[in-house]
Amino acid sequence: MTTVKQGTFDLTRQLAQVALGYRSAKLPESAITVARQCILDWFAVTLPGSREECAILLSDELESFGSGPSTVVGRAKRLSPYDAALVNGTASHALDFDDVNRLMQGHPTVAIFPAVFAVAEATGATGKDLLTAFIAGYEAACMVGSMVNPSHYARGIHSTGTVGSIGAAVGVGVLLQLDEEQMTSAIGLGATQASGLKAMFGSMAKPFHAGKAAANGVLSARLAARGFIAQPYGLEDIQGFITTQSDEPIRPLVKIAPGTEVVNTLFKYHAACFCTHSTLDCLRDLRQRHALTPENVASIDIHVSALHLKTAGIPDPVSGLETKFSLRHAAALAIHQVDTSALETFSDEVASEPGLVATRNRVTVHGDMPGGSNTRLLVRSTSGEVYEGEHNTGIVETDLVAQGDRLAAKFRSLAAPVIGEERAERLMSGIMRLDEETSAVDLANIIH
Repeated sequence: MTTVKQGTFDLTRQLAQVALGYRSAKLPESAITVARQCILDWFAVTLPGSREECAILLSDELESFGSGPSTVVGRAKRLSPYDAALVNGTASHALDFDDVNRLMQGHPTVAIFPAVFAVAEATGATGKDLLTAFIAGYEAACMVGSMVNPSHYARGIHSTGTVGSIGAAVGVGVLLQLDEEQMTSAIGLGATQASGLKAMFGSMAKPFHAGKAAANGVLSARLAARGFIAQPYGLEDIQGFITTQSDEPIRPLVKIAPGTEVVNTLFKYHAACFCTHSTLDCLRDLRQRHALTPENVASIDIHVSALHLKTAGIPDPVSGLETKFSLRHAAALAIHQVDTSALETFSDEVASEPGLVATRNRVTVHGDMPGGSNTRLLVRSTSGEVYEGEHNTGIVETDLVAQGDRLAAKFRSLAAPVIGEERAERLMSGIMRLDEETSAVDLANIIH
C-alpha cells in the first residue's frame, strides 16, 4: 500500500458527510421542480433511446445472464439493478439529447438517475426518497467536477463516465441509508471504477460511459452496504482520483448547499452534442434575419473555444452518430432549415446527403474563443455581404414554468411514439407527483 495523502483535506470523508446531510435537508421547491424536469427529460430521451442499436445489443447480452427486479426501459424482461442501470444509462445517452451541467462538465442525469431508479424499484423506495437520492448524487457529481475540471475534461476524459460514477455511488448510497464509513467507501469504489474516453465520441462507446457510471454507482453503494471497504481518501490521495485524473491542485471541498446546483441544469432542444447548440441557435437567427439559403451562402466561419472544437470537431462525419459531434454539419443543417430536434435528422443517410455535404464544405471552424459556450459566426454571402452573430446557449433558464412547458412538449414528441399518448400522459403526471405519492415502482409499471 503506497497511500500518501496530499495536504490535510479529507475530501472523500467530507463529501460523504455532505451527502448524508441530504436525508434531513429541506430542499428548495425550485430544486424539486427541476429534479422532476430532469427525470421527465430522462424518460423522454430513454424511451426512444431504448430502440437504438447500442441499447438493444447491450440488453440482449445481459438478458442472457438472467433476470431481476429492475425495469429495463423498452424491454419486457427485468434485470438486476446493476444490469438495469447499465442498459438504461446507455439508452438514455444514446441520442445525445439529454441534460448538461457546466460544473460537472458532463451529463448528470443519465449517469445518476438510472442507478437510483433501478435500486429504488428493487427496494420499494418512496418517490420522495428517490428524488432526494437523485439530487444528492447529482450535486455530489458537481462537487467532484469542480475539483477536477477543467483539466480533467480537457485531457480527453469524459466526465459523464468518471465524475458520474462517483455521483451515482453517492445517490444510491443515500437511497440505501449508508452510514459515514460506508458512504466514504462507496465514493472510493465509484472513483476507482471511473472511466470514459472522449476518443469514443461518435460511437456506441460514448453512451456506454453513462451506463457504466450508473452501474458503477449501484455496485459501489451496494458493496459498501455489505461492508466492502475502500481506502477513505480515494479523492485526495497523491495517487487518488483528483491527482491522477486532472492537473488541478488539491483544494478544500466547495460544499454545495442541498438543492442549489440541480437548478443549474441545461436542457437540450437539439438532438446533438451540446457544443453544437450555440452555433445552431446563432446561425438560425442569422438565417432568419438575413434570408440566408444554401444557394446564397459563400462561406461560414465558426469561432468556438478549443474545448468545443475538440469535442464537436469531426470535420466530415460519415454516420449519424458522428454528425452529432460535427460543428460543420450542424451549420449545414441550420442553413438548410433541417429540424435538429427530430431524431431522424441524425442518420447515416443525412450524413452523406449531397446538398448538406456541399454546404458543409464551405464551413471552417476555429478554436480561438475563450472557454465557455459562446460561438461567434461570420457568414459571407455570394453577393459579398458579411453577417456576424454571437450566441451562448449555456445560460440557465430562470423561468421554470416556461422551461417545464418546453420539456413537456419535448417529452410528448419523443415518448408518445414509443408508448402511446395515453401512457405518455400518465407517465408525465406520475413524474410531476414523484415527491408526493408516486414511487419508482409506479413509474416502472406505467412503462413496463
